[in-house]
Amino acid sequence: MSSHDLTPYHFDLLAQFLREESGIILKPESSYSLRAKLQPLAQEWGFDGLNDLVDHIHRRRHNPEVVGVLLNALTIKETSFFRDTRPFDVLRRRILPDLAAHRGNRELKLWSAASSTGQEAVTLAILLQQVLPGERANRSLVVGTDVSEQALARARKAVYSKLEVERGLSPEMLMRFFEPVAEGYRPSQALRRMIRYQSLNLVNTDFPLSQFDVVMCRNVLIYFDDEGKRQALDTIYRRMASDGYLVTGAGEDPHRVDSRFQRVLVDGLQCFRKAPPG
Repeated sequence: MSSHDLTPYHFDLLAQFLREESGIILKPESSYSLRAKLQPLAQEWGFDGLNDLVDHIHRRRHNPEVVGVLLNALTIKETSFFRDTRPFDVLRRRILPDLAAHRGNRELKLWSAASSTGQEAVTLAILLQQVLPGERANRSLVVGTDVSEQALARARKAVYSKLEVERGLSPEMLMRFFEPVAEGYRPSQALRRMIRYQSLNLVNTDFPLSQFDVVMCRNVLIYFDDEGKRQALDTIYRRMASDGYLVTGAGEDPHRVDSRFQRVLVDGLQCFRKAPPG
């Protein structure tokens, strides 16, 4: 075994730590990607191998800085604007107009529950600007949460490279909703005012916000075991409006672990809503 491989003991130690801190489950088949994510951190901190790094993390597991750096290394996900376009098409055509019609003149509130570096939250703000009249859109709210402080810092900075904006944004969208800056492109002031970011661990915490009309939690539940799924879904359930929508990844089924959610199809898109009481 090379110094770049984790012993079974160290893998279990790291898996237990990550489960306790974030609810994420490490699987043995993820060892290759785990090594790729941890090796730069081991080199940065001056350790010869990953086992020494894990020993250090275990000794310092109560240090918030160490915990934060590790979660940053392991949880920042690849993302893009309008990633997997179908959910956003259905939101634009059906879900947001229907919700807007039932809300009178009230603003809408959307939650990107694993917002990473902010592209999904910005996408949701764009949809609100496209669907709602100007002033009503400006009063609406998009909340982006993530367990990674490093990802949230990038999201709050809200500057994206030319390559990042070209992934998912048409030239027309780029011209309408972004402005050029020295480092690339930044969402317009109107979009930035609609978005709020904050740190949140879905399985361990709650936060004092009113209920959301739409919750986006795509390809997140797959990283949790059933208990972690139940905890995350309980957080989401308590923060969903009674007639709100939960949008998950295609292979995720909240109803399987929490019967308070019922599956619905909207123009062929799988969504989840609160089941009727009783």
